Amino acid sequence: MVTLENIISLPVFDRVWLACPCNGCGTREVINCGTLDYEPFFDDYNAFVPGEFIFTTLGFAEADPALAEDAVLKVISRGVAALAIKPVAFKEVTPRIAQASQDSGVPIFFYEGRYLEHTMTEVMNLIDQDAQASEQTRLINALLAPSDGAIVRNQMFQIAGATGAAIQCIAAAPDADDQAALRALRGQLGGLLREYALRFPDVETTKVLLHGNAVLGFVSFARKPQTVITIQEADLCKLAAQLPGMHCGLSQELPLEEGDLCIRQALASLKTAQLEQANAIRWSALRLDAFHAAASTDRLFARASQHLFDLLEEHDRAHGTELRATARAYACAFGDVKATAEALMQHPNTVRYRLKKVKEAMLAEFLTDKELAAVLIMAQIAQERI
Repeated sequence: MVTLENIISLPVFDRVWLACPCNGCGTREVINCGTLDYEPFFDDYNAFVPGEFIFTTLGFAEADPALAEDAVLKVISRGVAALAIKPVAFKEVTPRIAQASQDSGVPIFFYEGRYLEHTMTEVMNLIDQDAQASEQTRLINALLAPSDGAIVRNQMFQIAGATGAAIQCIAAAPDADDQAALRALRGQLGGLLREYALRFPDVETTKVLLHGNAVLGFVSFARKPQTVITIQEADLCKLAAQLPGMHCGLSQELPLEEGDLCIRQALASLKTAQLEQANAIRWSALRLDAFHAAASTDRLFARASQHLFDLLEEHDRAHGTELRATARAYACAFGDVKATAEALMQHPNTVRYRLKKVKEAMLAEFLTDKELAAVLIMAQIAQERI
């Protein structure tokens, strides 16, 4: 936000002083600037709007002080941000103007400086820069904002027609990498969900759609999720596993406002099913792999984890060491030095020495071995499955 204080501090002014002070006038917002360089036609001052910083020399009223006073009073009455007068034809504020300024909170400035056009250009540049910064701030806030429940509910309605209290997602992909297999799977999954809905009266809607190289199926429920793992979830997973020539992942039943997480869970479960060549895997059965999926999709977590291993890799390149491999083995061994030594085919004392160097390379000498193990395990989970 640009304020009067920001405007009057611009170096474009040689001198600026407050002729009619008002309480808190420096914090008044300025949204635009304009000029009063001629007497408005038909005495129409509606062109002046609240928030404008108005510049004038009152040259058109040089021979008519009453006209000058009347013009200033009418501009004040429009609730502008402020009025700046170059003291050429009008050099003193009249009592009526001072009173109007005080009553309305619109301050009057006198200023000396460059040509009016140059002054206004500088002011507009400041306002434009502020508007650009405000828009950038809005975009950044939108980028960093957490999911809003109401927005997610609306999006889930647009995507899946879901209007209930809970939502479940199933993500499936055919073994064959072709569009015909994908369309066939879509039809099969659609039929399966319609059959499922007939068996359970609390199912409100079902919807199946294509998403890249996968098929997403949605089931919305009129009731809220009942337990952490429901009987219906296991039942749906069994039904899905019967579909031939495909892999699928099933999310938990989640509140509708967490529909975005529902889709993420299903896709992560599908990825695990494909890696393990399983017919169907539920998110609730992933256990440690669920943390890997969650951590690897959180970009800040993933980047922080990558940073730790990048530090170790740089140290290895510079000094010919094997700290990164040692750190990964230590994490996979869950902090067991003996198991780490066996995995690396090294003496346990060698591993202990390397762990000391790992702490130094990570700038974390203050960590105990147990704390180091905890940090590396979290980082490793974000990087790959343990």
